[in-house]
Amino acid sequence: MAINPEGAIKARPVLDAPAHAGEGFSHHAPIWWGNRLVMLIEAAGFAILVLTYFYIWRSSDNWPPTGVLVPDIGIGMLNLAILVVSILPMWHAARLALRNHRPRVLGYWLLVCVLFGLAAAIVRLMEFKGVHTRWNSNPYGAIVWSILAVHFAHILAATLETLTLGILMLRGPVEEKHYGDITINAVYWYFVALSWVGLWTVLYLAPRVI
Repeated sequence: MAINPEGAIKARPVLDAPAHAGEGFSHHAPIWWGNRLVMLIEAAGFAILVLTYFYIWRSSDNWPPTGVLVPDIGIGMLNLAILVVSILPMWHAARLALRNHRPRVLGYWLLVCVLFGLAAAIVRLMEFKGVHTRWNSNPYGAIVWSILAVHFAHILAATLETLTLGILMLRGPVEEKHYGDITINAVYWYFVALSWVGLWTVLYLAPRVI
């Protein structure tokens, strides 16, 4: 407290730390903006690839080129299912992180997500074979392989980051900030999984229905 010139007692403002504890990953935090900015840049990269795909398509007489089959839709649907379903365990892990749940439990759930990521990566390698053309055979092969490869890199990055957090939760030492890291990682995982819904539509459905 302090006494002002008029002699009245004036209370000093006191910061209520618990009341502000939840602002670490809010729309006010720089890390929130950084995470969104990264996803915005990467979404723009995907958009450029998609625009290039349709530009090459419009400039071609046949799509895919004569003698090249459309990509195998079965293997593509399998990876689509894996990535979409993987959102569920990651969402659960993020909820546990928001509650500062026991680190070991969080670690196990994150490792479950890693298994989904590894499965998606393995199936992606099979998808490359299902394109029915090499990356350097024609413009069609180049753009299809590019889209698959760029998204493949995102799968690997998200999986490795999740693996790192999972091991950290299991072995420690665990700090308060690591719970926020898990929620950030979860949002990026959603981005990687859901972006494949759009890319799958472009690569597998569009050539069959347009």
